[in-house]
Amino acid sequence: MKIIRVSNTTLYLLFILFLCGYIRVGITIFLIVLIHEVGHVLVCLIFGYKIKSVTLYPFGGLTRVEKDINTSPYKELILASAGLFMQIILYVVALSFGYRDLLFYKYNKSIFLFNLLPIIPLDGSVIVYSLLNRFTTFKNSYKVYIVVSIISLVIYIIINYKYSLNNYLIVSIFIYKIHEGIKNYKYVYNRFLVERYLKKYHFKYISTKEGNLDILKIDTYQYFKNGGKITSEREKLAEMFDKT
Repeated sequence: MKIIRVSNTTLYLLFILFLCGYIRVGITIFLIVLIHEVGHVLVCLIFGYKIKSVTLYPFGGLTRVEKDINTSPYKELILASAGLFMQIILYVVALSFGYRDLLFYKYNKSIFLFNLLPIIPLDGSVIVYSLLNRFTTFKNSYKVYIVVSIISLVIYIIINYKYSLNNYLIVSIFIYKIHEGIKNYKYVYNRFLVERYLKKYHFKYISTKEGNLDILKIDTYQYFKNGGKITSEREKLAEMFDKT
């Protein structure tokens, strides 16, 4: 199976840039995006994740990885930051060798800042999502992740609505990905619960409080208080799945 793919949007933009005589611009952007994505790929290899595909877009890449939803928020944070870190390394190396192409620095900075935006599927949204999963429940994290993406997208559209066709293509990708995130909410949450029931994770934290399965957090094993009785999350999950 072909793992690395170049999106039609990227091919279209490269074609337009070449036709307009901006060959150097097209190659510079493409190489920065490629190196950004190499950062994600390297971390996937370190963590032992299976890479399903790497798609290169004009503003960055999308690395689809086969991993558990219950993956540690710290690992998610490292994975999301890896591409940005590679761009910093690229910047430092270029400076060290005295590379003085202002075009390169301009686009490296633009792509870096763009990927920090907290809009699905950009790295910024995953960074926000990872931090949320460290401090609140999985269910709340996912909902806030979607809301932050929508608000950020609206702000992005307001600021950039009068600019080039490229922005409309990018916005259409954002809308599609956010819609996909909303549509898949129930599936993602159910898979989160199934993983907790079927697999044995090495949890960093233990919590005991009143509530139902909605209070489950990634990286935290939950015990439930009900009067004087203490029930583990595994027992709660067994009750749920035995009924179905």
